[in-house]
Amino acid sequence: MKRSGIFLLLLALNLAAFSQTKSLDSTALLILERMSSVITELNSCRLKAHSSYDEYVSGLGLIKHTEDADLLMKGPNKLYLSINGLRGQRTFFYNGKTLSYYSFSNNRYAQIPAPKTILGMADSIYSKFGVDLTAIDFFFPDFIDVLKQNSSFLTMLGQVNLNGRPCFQIAGAMDSISYQIWVTNDPFFLPVKAALVYTAKEMNPQFMVDYEWDLNQIYPDAIFEFTAPPGALKITPVVSEQ
Repeated sequence: MKRSGIFLLLLALNLAAFSQTKSLDSTALLILERMSSVITELNSCRLKAHSSYDEYVSGLGLIKHTEDADLLMKGPNKLYLSINGLRGQRTFFYNGKTLSYYSFSNNRYAQIPAPKTILGMADSIYSKFGVDLTAIDFFFPDFIDVLKQNSSFLTMLGQVNLNGRPCFQIAGAMDSISYQIWVTNDPFFLPVKAALVYTAKEMNPQFMVDYEWDLNQIYPDAIFEFTAPPGALKITPVVSEQ
C-alpha cells in the first residue's frame, strides 16, 4: 500500500538517489527507536494536531495556511478524525468495516468499504479524499527502518525546552526534504512537534505541526460510528489528484 502522513514524500523516495555516504547519528536513532516502540504498543490514543503549511501563489510568494485535526484511534480497527482548515470542517469515521466521510461545510457524506485495520485503511483516506492521516507514519512498525533507508543525514541537535517540556531536537535530510522532530525527554518519548522543508521546491515551502497526546483511554465504539444527518447528500468519492 502507499504510505500516508506527514512523511509521505520521505517514504516514497527512490532509494537509488541516496548513493552518497550516509551520516546517521546513533543517539538520534536510539531516541527515535524508543519513540517508535512506545507508539506501536499503544492500545488507543487521542492526538490533536495544529499544523501550518506554505502554498506558493504567483505574485504573492508563499502564503501560510493552518489546519487543526483531532484524531482518536482504538486498535486495531477504530478511528475518528476531524479536520478543520482551508477546505472547511471534514470528519472521518472508521468502524473496522466502513470508512465514512462527512463535510459539515456542505452537508455531504460518502461511505466506502474499508480494510480491516487502521494502517490498512490509511491509504483509502489519502487516495479517495486526498487527506494524510495525522502522524500515521509514526504508527507503522517499520517507520525507523524506512527513515534510515531514505535519510542521507540524521543528527541530534541537542536538548531544548519546548512549551515548558524538555525535548530532544532531531534533524535529518534527504534528496529533496529536510526535517526536524522534537521528542519528549520523559518516559514516553513522544513526538510533540515536526517540521518539513521542501528544499527542491521554489522558495522552500515549509510544513510544521504541533501534537498533543492522550494515551490509552477508554473510547466507546459509538464514537466511531456514522449516522447521516437529515438532509445530507450522499456522494461518490473519486480518486484524489492531490
